[in-house]
Amino acid sequence: MGGSDANRFRFLKELIPEVRNKLPRGMPNLVKLNTHDYTPQEGITPSLAVTYARWLADLEINGLEISCGSPVYSFMNMCRGDVPVKELVNSLPFWKRPIGKLMMKSLVGRYDLEEGYNLEAAKMIRPIMGNISLFAVGGFRHVSSMEGAVENGYTDFISMCHPFIKEPYLVKHIKEGKVKTASCTSCNKCLAAVANDMPVKCYEKGFPEN
Repeated sequence: MGGSDANRFRFLKELIPEVRNKLPRGMPNLVKLNTHDYTPQEGITPSLAVTYARWLADLEINGLEISCGSPVYSFMNMCRGDVPVKELVNSLPFWKRPIGKLMMKSLVGRYDLEEGYNLEAAKMIRPIMGNISLFAVGGFRHVSSMEGAVENGYTDFISMCHPFIKEPYLVKHIKEGKVKTASCTSCNKCLAAVANDMPVKCYEKGFPEN
């Protein structure tokens, strides 16, 4: 399904009504949309994501979550913060480690955490979604930033991932007024753990010794 934007969208256009017909009554039909995949040749861009979001709204989905990055070409755009060079290189075969170390080191400092790094895309997409809920993911750590994004009308909901690995009860604690900032430091060692076939949990203090 290559070619035109409309033809590439055809998969979702045909799939979403079928999914809706199979869902139990009351269960929302949500879609996650990449707004910028940062591929070497132009792929998904914010302006194209706006077009896709408009077409998704026409399909009357119940909610849209926006993200960015690509696991193949720009994985650090998906999880900005520190680049855990040592831990990522450890996942490679020994003969790939020298070049792998050079490559990983070249990423250091290029993907520092920017809180709410998908908000610019959210600002473009929110006006065309009407009553359809918009979810924004992307480095949210401070409650004040989350509240500001919602109160300013940039998004309807905040999505998070890494913070819940370290603090499973984070939302409960925010609701109770116990925390104002997630304790996740965006070290990304939890991401490196996946590459090393290790359990998903917080490894901020480092991997266990073998």
